[in-house]
Amino acid sequence: MRKLAVFAVSIFLILTGIFIDRYIISAQDAAADENYFIIAQTTRKTSKPGDWVAKIDNKTITLNEFEREFNVHVYSLPIDEKQKDLYQNDTINKKKFLINLINEYLIYQKALRKGYDKRKDVQDLIKAVERRAIIQVYLNEKIEPKLQDIPDEQIESIYNQNKKLFAGVDIDVARQQIKMQLLQRQYNDYLNELVDELKGEAKVIRNDEVDL
Repeated sequence: MRKLAVFAVSIFLILTGIFIDRYIISAQDAAADENYFIIAQTTRKTSKPGDWVAKIDNKTITLNEFEREFNVHVYSLPIDEKQKDLYQNDTINKKKFLINLINEYLIYQKALRKGYDKRKDVQDLIKAVERRAIIQVYLNEKIEPKLQDIPDEQIESIYNQNKKLFAGVDIDVARQQIKMQLLQRQYNDYLNELVDELKGEAKVIRNDEVDL
């Protein structure tokens, strides 16, 4: 796996184990009831920009909004580009993601009504997530293209020298773990170089008199 999700940040929470199916309506055209959510299932072969995929009370999730959310989800997955393409083109994955997205909005709207968005700790968390999301994308574009594929011979050599450490581990899983560790080492080397370069360009002063 060439791509690493070292600084992967959860842009949004994917809820699992929550199943809401009593109010799912399958229809070509449907109107939202103010108390429930519905999912529109169209038989058209082509979609229009104004199409919507779900309505939750007064909230409408348009097709464009869904596609943007799904793209962020796929981007954050710790898999390589080929696997991401397969995942992204699988209709089943999109349908499952839509259910999770609806679950998110149900909880999100409830939290807003409770005033959670106005809490200072939530505001601080939002700032931190935003900063780390920017870092993630920057490092993905800055460092990951430099990573070199690990030769199979090197992986096999390390595996043979450390068979005891992988006792009971499937051989393919062991090789994948070795590969990821070597890629991680490459990534860390490039990251340290980048940080050293930035420290040389910036003026950083730490106040050691302050107890943390």
